[in-house]
Amino acid sequence: MENMQLFCSKPFTWFEVIQGNDIGEVYVCCPAWLDTPIGNLRYQTVNEIWNSQKAREIRHSIHDGSFKYCNRSRCPFLQMVLKPVERIKDVTDVELKASIEKQLTVLPYGPREINCSYDRSCNLSCPSCRTEVIIERKKKKHILEVQNKICKEALKDAQLIYITGSGDPFGSPFFRKWLQTMKKRDMPRLERLHIHTNAQLWTPKMWKTIPGEIQQIVKTAEISIDAASSETYSKNRRGGSFERLLENLKFISTLHESIPMDWVGISMVVQENNFREMPDFVRLSKRFGFGVYFSKLVDWGTFTKDEFTHRAVHLPSHPRYKEFIALLKDKIFYDPLVCLGNLTEIVTCKA
Repeated sequence: MENMQLFCSKPFTWFEVIQGNDIGEVYVCCPAWLDTPIGNLRYQTVNEIWNSQKAREIRHSIHDGSFKYCNRSRCPFLQMVLKPVERIKDVTDVELKASIEKQLTVLPYGPREINCSYDRSCNLSCPSCRTEVIIERKKKKHILEVQNKICKEALKDAQLIYITGSGDPFGSPFFRKWLQTMKKRDMPRLERLHIHTNAQLWTPKMWKTIPGEIQQIVKTAEISIDAASSETYSKNRRGGSFERLLENLKFISTLHESIPMDWVGISMVVQENNFREMPDFVRLSKRFGFGVYFSKLVDWGTFTKDEFTHRAVHLPSHPRYKEFIALLKDKIFYDPLVCLGNLTEIVTCKA
């Protein structure tokens, strides 16, 4: 049976720093999928947090196969059995195999993947995320305190830096300056820098301010769009211009000529006002040679209960749920460039 048991590498590699109830909360996965913090970087060292009691308990839940801290309905990787989730017999990474064989919960190495989501600063005010434009100037001291600690304590073993799941890397004055002043020598094992952005500010002019050696390690990027038309974009990306987006997507699509990028994708949080645009969204991705990632709407505290219920078309109680399910049968979603994310469970159940 062990050969059939699943393993998730996230709690053994991932170090996500967010604002949460306090700037500096740390998680070993996306908090929407595994909502148990393991410490706070403002009050503890990276080493103390990385092998804290809660971190050890979460890793034990992976070893025993219970995944009891995980939200299966939200996690796309558990639904698809896609890396970082895989069968134990398929794990090839030397350090992870040793962790499995020895049932390690205290790890002899530091975080490999650092997700920097502690600054909510962004140039847009998307309703699925916030009610107004946020530039965190009043929290500057705490943000820089956390960022400096990451630089001093968390980068020695880091192979990936993810900027950012909380705002925009170019819209944030803190992330933008960090990108503009990064030095590869300070991150000796770093293989990949992942950019998660709305792309409104990812222009040729902005890109030139990033050092060439840092540009070269931007291997992957996710561009959050949530629409395939100008009208819907204006609602789901308040403050953004669909025309400017298209111009910037065209520029980003040319970067592979100078940078060996592994993956660039556009993403859509599926909801009542955009689900009918999903096929066109796939077509938009093909126009630029990008991948596609879809996901369920999650309430981050920006909606009333009634508003969320109205928007959440993935809920069986939604009046357009049957139409949504029928749409998902379109063959366009079987394209290998398309990832249905945590909608996979819905498709599988209704197949």
